[in-house]
This record gives sequence, structure tokens and C-alpha cells, in this order.
Amino acid sequence: MRDANFYEDLLDDNKPLEVLEDLASYKGRDAKIYYLMAEARRMLGHFEEAIVLYSKADSYNKIPAKAGAEEGEEFLLFKLDIALAMSKCYRTLGIAQTAYDVASQAFDMAEKQQFLDYAMTALQEMGMSLRALGRLDEAAQLLKEVLSYYESEKDTAGISFIYWALGGICRLKGQFKEGIEYFKLAIKLAKRAKDKMSEAYGYCGLAGISRIAGDIKGCVDNYKKAEAIFKNSEDIFGKAYTNCGMANGLRQLGNYDEALKRYKRADTLYTSINDTVDLGFVKWGKADVLKRKNKLKEALAELKEAKELFASSDEIRGQLLTEFSLAQLIYALGDTKTAESIYDAALKRCKKEGLYTYMESYT
Repeated sequence: MRDANFYEDLLDDNKPLEVLEDLASYKGRDAKIYYLMAEARRMLGHFEEAIVLYSKADSYNKIPAKAGAEEGEEFLLFKLDIALAMSKCYRTLGIAQTAYDVASQAFDMAEKQQFLDYAMTALQEMGMSLRALGRLDEAAQLLKEVLSYYESEKDTAGISFIYWALGGICRLKGQFKEGIEYFKLAIKLAKRAKDKMSEAYGYCGLAGISRIAGDIKGCVDNYKKAEAIFKNSEDIFGKAYTNCGMANGLRQLGNYDEALKRYKRADTLYTSINDTVDLGFVKWGKADVLKRKNKLKEALAELKEAKELFASSDEIRGQLLTEFSLAQLIYALGDTKTAESIYDAALKRCKKEGLYTYMESYT
């Protein structure tokens, strides 16, 4: 078996499949190897499998009996690497509270040991988890603290990521002009850092906010730019995300048949990586197309699936979008009382969470 450096180089070259193929029969007890296998899974979008492998890495990460100070520090730093990677996976799977808890524990450890870089990365993950939980003002506050650190370090890639994250918060708060500027800056800095994956996700962010802001051409054009990058990568999640986003744009343009084809591709890709939360958005979008094609009972079946997929996650916006769509469909099918009850409950929750999802019916 080759050493860990070989597999790190493959990951740096964005070749996670080669790592997994070469280590397919590995049964050893090397924590670093399990960590690199987990990283490969995460890069491919296999987040549940990655968490299992990170846990194995953590279990095999031991301090030697006669370890010195340097070895003790290496043990702690590796433990932090594992924790922060797991936090990202939990967050992406819609298990945002667990993601926050893991990142918070990592922050406490890093701060205690005065590992400043790790403390800032943990703070970043805490901010991202708060964003996923809908605690937008708290998330922005933490992320801006991290931004100040990245600016002091002249960390171009880090600054790009924070701009991207802040753009997403602006979208959720209905601050479209500011959000668009954040996404444009994120893309500009990703290009400067020569980070193609961050550039692609920047285009996705700009596309998504453009759609909600009514610029459908800008939405589709930016998803096309993202797709051109993802097609040359092994990032299954990115490919699925782009297909779902493109479908949303095509749906809003009224190109329903092409939108359904895109939703079908996204469904296949998200299913292949067991991403049930994002699959919920696919079901919701497909239901909206079917509703507009007057196939109400088929649309209702898709929405019931979406509701079930979102139920076990912290994806509040997805849950609310589904509830509003369900209310509209149930009203159209003649059950006004039930529809009104569902709508009122969803609206009340929107107000409580500080979200404007109820305003997005035009999309």
C-alpha cells in the first residue's frame, strides 16, 4: 500500500475516486488512511459514508504511550481535523444542530490549546450551522468575525468562502442586491485563488439569488457556468445541485418539460449519494411543475414525499416551502379548511423564524 502522502496528492488533484479504488480492500488501523478515505467520500458527496470513516479515523487516533509534546499536539490537531470535517458533513445532510455542537466542541478545544487557525475554522462551521438552523443574524455575526481574520491573513480562498456564505444569508433575508454583490465578490476571489470548485459554487449561489430576484436569464446562465466546471469533476453533489437549480430556473421560465428532465437527473444523482434533504427540494420543484401542468394528484404525491424527506432534518426553508405548496394543492383539490390550517401554521412559523418563504410563491 502506498503512503498517505500519495493519497493526499490525489485528493489535491481532485481525484477522490482513485483514492477509494486503490484503498477498496483496506482493513488496517491507520487513522490517517481512514481520514483520507473519508475526505474522498466527502468530496464525492457521500456524506453519510464519510461520517462513518471519520469516526473510524477518530477511534484509531491514539497518543503513543511515551508521547512527547509534539506528538501530543499532532494528536489534538488531527482530532480537530476530523471533528471539523464531520461538522461539514452533518450540516450538508441537514443535521444542523449536531453540526453546530461538533463545531462548538472543536472551537473550545482549539481555543484552549491556542490553535488560532483551527479556532477560526470551527467558528466558521458554527456560523454555517447557525445559518442552516435559520439563526441568520447570529450566523452573520460569527462569519464576519471569521472574515476579519481571513482579511488579516490575506487568505483569498477563505474570504471568498465567507462572501459566498454571507450571500446565502442575504438571500434568505430578502436582501437581494447585497447578496448578489457578495456572490460576485466570492466568484472574483475564487478565480484569483484558482479554486475552480469554489468558483462553481459561487455561480450556483449567484444563480439561485438571481432567480428569486426575478433575473431568470441570469439564473440559467450562471448555472450553465457552474455546470461547465462540475462536468469535469467527480463532485456528484455539485452536479446534482446544479441540475436541481437549473430545473428551478427552467420551471420559472415556463420550460416545464426540460425542467422535469433536469429534476430527474438531480433525483438520480442525489439518490446515488443518499442526500435525502436535497432530494426533498427536487420533489418540491417537480411537484410545482406538475401543479402548473394541472396534474394535481401527481403533484400531491411528490409533495408528500418531499415532506417526509424534510421531516427528519433541520432544513426549515424546505419544510416551509413544502407546507405552502401543500396548502395550495389541497385548496385546489377542494379541502379549503385543511388547506387554510396548513397555510396559517406555515405562515406563523415563517414569522417566528424570520424567513420570507411565504413571499416566494411567484417562483
